[in-house]
Amino acid sequence: MTFRAAHVLPLLFSVCILMGSTEIHAQLLPTFQAKGVAYKGIELANYISELNESNSTLQMRKLGLGSASAYAQQAGMPYLSPTITYARGSMYTQAPYTGYTNPSSNTLGATVTIEGWGKRSAREAQAIADANRLSAEMVVETKSIETEAIFTYIDALRTKLLWQSYQQAIMTLDKFKEPIAKQRQVDFRSSQKTLSNDLQYFSYSLVNYLGKQDGTLPLPLGNLNIAPRNFNVTELIEGAHEKRVDIASTKAAIEVANANLEVVKASKNIDFNPGLYYTETPPYANSGTNYGAQKSFSFLVSIPLANNLFHDADIVGAASNQAQQEINLQATKTKAAVEINQTYLQYQSAKERLATADKAYQQAKTHSSQSIDGSLKFHDAEVELFDARTVHAKTLILLFRLSGNFDLPSLN
Repeated sequence: MTFRAAHVLPLLFSVCILMGSTEIHAQLLPTFQAKGVAYKGIELANYISELNESNSTLQMRKLGLGSASAYAQQAGMPYLSPTITYARGSMYTQAPYTGYTNPSSNTLGATVTIEGWGKRSAREAQAIADANRLSAEMVVETKSIETEAIFTYIDALRTKLLWQSYQQAIMTLDKFKEPIAKQRQVDFRSSQKTLSNDLQYFSYSLVNYLGKQDGTLPLPLGNLNIAPRNFNVTELIEGAHEKRVDIASTKAAIEVANANLEVVKASKNIDFNPGLYYTETPPYANSGTNYGAQKSFSFLVSIPLANNLFHDADIVGAASNQAQQEINLQATKTKAAVEINQTYLQYQSAKERLATADKAYQQAKTHSSQSIDGSLKFHDAEVELFDARTVHAKTLILLFRLSGNFDLPSLN
């Protein structure tokens, strides 16, 4: 499963907006404020719901799937290829002999195609398999875009929380009159400007995933406080083999290959082209002999012999494609196991970092307002806690999704 990362240049903040406070270990962070840009708070679940409805890539996928489904519904109809023929009796530039009269007959005929045995059912099965494959590919695309958007949402939320942490540090340093406190406030305000630009950059990235803008930028809500989890790697891999979308897509590709092989085999079956002709000749006289009106019916059967009846290269190619998809399925399952094992190792490190950061935060909190040094150490611990929560949240979500679990976590 491949997840792409969106990169957009940071932009500047403008319009003031007030958002709700975020609680961290019973401490309220200052209200987030931005000048010059209108923000609108949105929960992760609501954001992903909007993304699934309005993302342009997914909308195009849905249109393509609709076309494939419509074709699949009609693919089983017979290909009759009817032909209507009308022929007017022979036209001579001159009479064959003196006294000859052209009878001027009229012939009306019709022919149809009766497909070889199994062609219709094979064609219908292939169309259904193609529609199922497109559906599976759309799910893969959806989950990939969702994951990218979730990570961008988390990056934006981390940036907002850091801005609030710097604001808290600035407010705490107001109690101290020493020059070093004033200097650190200046430094922190400079960092806030950078964070403001970064937040606007991430918010525009979130808009890009939605494919629309209503005059406001999305502002993520939460505090990234996701409880650590324990996992069994074997169970994760088993779940991935059952629920992972890229594996489902590969299985759908195998079904398409199987259906295509049946279509190629059925194409060897011979078609028949029966026809019925009606001929009518009006009364005429020739060399003194009078002839009455004549009517007749004719029936014929044509059997076209296609070139593919005399070679089997197309069957060999279709069978090879089928085998390739089987190999690809095994490779995808191996890839899933490797990714889960690798991400599990990363998650163990993320959990350890989170525990260390949380412990340091709790220790620094007790001395956070007693001195300048204590305030600065507390701020550093809070920044590290947010960074650790960010890494933990991303790694946990990635591990979930790699194992086929696409439930959205709560970031509160």
